[in-house]
Amino acid sequence: MTSPIHQALDQEGYVVVPGALDSEWVARLLRAFEDAPVQESGTQHVEITDETPEAKAWRDLEHHPVLNAAAEHFLSSPYCLGGMHGRNPLPGFGQQGLHSDCLRGPENECILITALWMLDDFTPENGATRVVPGSHRIARPLSRDFSQPLARHPDEKVIVASSGSVLMFNGYLWHSGRRNDSTRPRRAVQMGLRRGRAADSPIKLFAYGNENS
Repeated sequence: MTSPIHQALDQEGYVVVPGALDSEWVARLLRAFEDAPVQESGTQHVEITDETPEAKAWRDLEHHPVLNAAAEHFLSSPYCLGGMHGRNPLPGFGQQGLHSDCLRGPENECILITALWMLDDFTPENGATRVVPGSHRIARPLSRDFSQPLARHPDEKVIVASSGSVLMFNGYLWHSGRRNDSTRPRRAVQMGLRRGRAADSPIKLFAYGNENS
């Protein structure tokens, strides 16, 4: 029987799972943001290395049972980590155009699951991620008009959720971050699990990068 999580990912292209991380795990992940640099884009960025504070807490996300169950269902084995970093759009920054995180595979099958682990509450004011439900099923490319940062899609939905929640979505889903209009941070871990082994080159299929979501 298909679980409600997998059913939502299949039909809508995304799902929010509240309480995926407890407060202790969130606190450990937040330590890496304390001295993280701010990019010219106005976004604080965390690269994961052996020197990253609480690096194990970050790397353990790859094996989170909620994410692994989704990967087993949609990606099948083998699958591997397709990228991981921390992102915090500072107040006044973070607006993006709609985009997807990967190019389409030959069979239009899911080849990437993106996970956005929320370390702060995601609210309309602090620029919570927007998604276009069902857009993972649209084979044609996103039009240039809708990919502009200030453009709005008539079907877009803003994802509001509490710290500790995870937003998982099909890599084909149209989505973007929004401008942080609050005075507070919007810290998150962004990562992807992709079909295939780590030794397989992802260059032709994956557009996943530092400024997504």
